Amino acid sequence: ITCSWPVNGKFTPNQKIVYNAVLRASKAVLDAVRPGANWRELHLLANRVVLEDLTAAGLFTGNVDDMMAVNLAGRLLQPHGLGHFMGCDVHDVGGYLEGHPERSALPGLRSL
Repeated sequence: ITCSWPVNGKFTPNQKIVYNAVLRASKAVLDAVRPGANWRELHLLANRVVLEDLTAAGLFTGNVDDMMAVNLAGRLLQPHGLGHFMGCDVHDVGGYLEGHPERSALPGLRSL
């Protein structure tokens, strides 16, 4: 859920692009959430949506699939992971039980 706004009350054109990309990613993830959904896949969905929007707007250049393959968004824009492991309690540390689910071998995703 995005919670940013411009201090002066008006987004610059680039700020508006970023805000809308994050908002669209948030909506895509909320639409995909359901019992049994894989948190890592939701994280990757958010990254893909943001990369698509920033690339379409010309802020990033290149192929989104190539960017996803090297975890560009995860490394530059969302290294904390989707939701910052924030649960109902602000002291929720997140994480997984040993081996559940299996850890990803993809770049930057082992700790998520």
